[in-house]
Amino acid sequence: MRKLSQIFVALIVCGVSAGCSTSDVKPYEPTSKTGRTLFMPSYRVAGPEPVYARTRWTHPPEVLPGRSMGDTDSSYSTPPLRPVYELTLKDATLEQTCKVLASMARYSSYTSPSLAKEKFSFKNLGTIDELARTIEEKAQIKVVVDHENKEVRFLVRTTLEPTLFSE
Repeated sequence: MRKLSQIFVALIVCGVSAGCSTSDVKPYEPTSKTGRTLFMPSYRVAGPEPVYARTRWTHPPEVLPGRSMGDTDSSYSTPPLRPVYELTLKDATLEQTCKVLASMARYSSYTSPSLAKEKFSFKNLGTIDELARTIEEKAQIKVVVDHENKEVRFLVRTTLEPTLFSE
């Protein structure tokens, strides 16, 4: 039985090797009766993929035109926008009033020591500058709101306001 299986395997190997030989095999050559090669028309299920465009149509940079606001004055500026606060104080000292006014705008505060203990009552609505002017008139003191240094100062009002010689 063993001999029979060896012979059978040998015949299969010979048959496979003879079938895989390339001696009489010709390469495929498509031919047609008209002598031209025919191709199938192409078709797509979905549309073409988007193409990335590396160039764009742009305008060259230009200098922006100047503002024409009717007058040729270069000092044209708009007033700053400030929030509106309501300030209500009853029997508070001027030092406390200064601290409350400054803390509303997150500014630091300074009160003259001669004014610190004076009592003051107040109820009004307005921006920090409007409230400072109202307190200044009512308490007869000088109130300075320094937006650049973010500070509110309560000072003693002097009898003579300093002026320049040109005025």
